[in-house]
Amino acid sequence: MTAAGLSPGAGADERAEMIRITGLVQGVGFRAGAQHLALQYGVRGWVANVGRGVVIHACGSAERLDAFVRALDEDIGPPARIDQLRREAADPVPRGAGFVIAPTDTPLSAPASRRAPRR
Repeated sequence: MTAAGLSPGAGADERAEMIRITGLVQGVGFRAGAQHLALQYGVRGWVANVGRGVVIHACGSAERLDAFVRALDEDIGPPARIDQLRREAADPVPRGAGFVIAPTDTPLSAPASRRAPRR
C-alpha cells in the first residue's frame, strides 16, 4: 500500500478520464485543491477552468481515479461546491506527466499533459 492507502498504480487496470465539473469551482481555489489531491492519490493529468466549470484530464488505476473523484467531492470544502460531475473515457496521459494546473481555456494544441477539450 502507498501513501493514500492504495496499492501501487499502473498496469492493465489503468484508465484515463475526462471529468467535467460544474458548480462553484472557479475563483475559489478548486484547481489548486484538485492538483493537491491528484498528487496525493498518484493521478497524473491536468485541471483547467473552461466555460462555467472545470475540466480534469486524469489518468491512473481505476482504484486511484475513484478515490480521487470521491476526494474532489468530499475534501475540497467551502466555498467550492460541486453541482454536477460527469466522467467519460479519455485518451491516456503520458507516464511521467505529473499533474498540472493548465491555463484557463487551454487550447487543444497544448502539450498532451495540458490539453483541454473544446467547449
